[in-house]
Amino acid sequence: MRIKATKMDGCGNSFLVIDEMQTPLEGFDRSQISSALAMQQDTDGILFVDRAQGALTMKIFDRDGTEETMCGNGLRCATRYFRDHYVASDVFTIITGDGAKEVVVEQEMVEVNLGEARDFRQIDQNLFYAYTGVPHVVVIGSEIGLEPARALGKALREDKSLCEYVGHPEGVNVNFIWRTDDGIAVRTFEVGVEDLTLSCGTGSAASAYVASKVFGTELPLRTHSLGGSLRVREDKGGLAICGPTRYQGKVIGFAAATHVKPAMPVDFWQRDYAWQGL
Repeated sequence: MRIKATKMDGCGNSFLVIDEMQTPLEGFDRSQISSALAMQQDTDGILFVDRAQGALTMKIFDRDGTEETMCGNGLRCATRYFRDHYVASDVFTIITGDGAKEVVVEQEMVEVNLGEARDFRQIDQNLFYAYTGVPHVVVIGSEIGLEPARALGKALREDKSLCEYVGHPEGVNVNFIWRTDDGIAVRTFEVGVEDLTLSCGTGSAASAYVASKVFGTELPLRTHSLGGSLRVREDKGGLAICGPTRYQGKVIGFAAATHVKPAMPVDFWQRDYAWQGL
């Protein structure tokens, strides 16, 4: 099966946007399509955008073919795509697996409201948890190298007792943060990609929210990831992330034309984790 897609970048996160208004995929296995195309095009995830009963929708699948409820930078890329191709207004709404999200295009910048941070808690001395559309653990410390972050991120992501404690036995995303002159630095180990990524929108939102609670720093706050910076602010009771997006070109992917098996759809409507010695 030959599939046309648009490759986009959101603060270092790369995605393929598949427009189902142009390439209908109803009944096909999006999970298999996603894992095949992500591997071929070396992207973090696949965005399926569509219009259902007049509403704009986005579905996000990870690199391994797992469907997620939310992806912050993915939503920002979908926002830019919808605005450039289908929507006349700079402010509109997109339906996601985590509900309806208000989005805004401000010239080259795209801001999306992820909604309220949920289930915030302190797990241990340096370890916190917040849900920002997907589950995130936030580890507070000093600057960490990539290999130690990768090793410790993988260990925490696979820690069954930790994942079950926060109510997500399938695994949690792990963020390492430390203060900078104008905000915080963030390194994120993502479920589904199973590695450090250049950026994570929901992770940046969770990290900024935790930092505001722990450090007493008021939002807005700037988060700095390997792929760039995002502004995180409070908006209408939710967390809004803002940053640039860009097009990387048109691509063609290939996947087996298999139909999905019937499944339940996504509902749209005191340990010391200091890593200096690693």
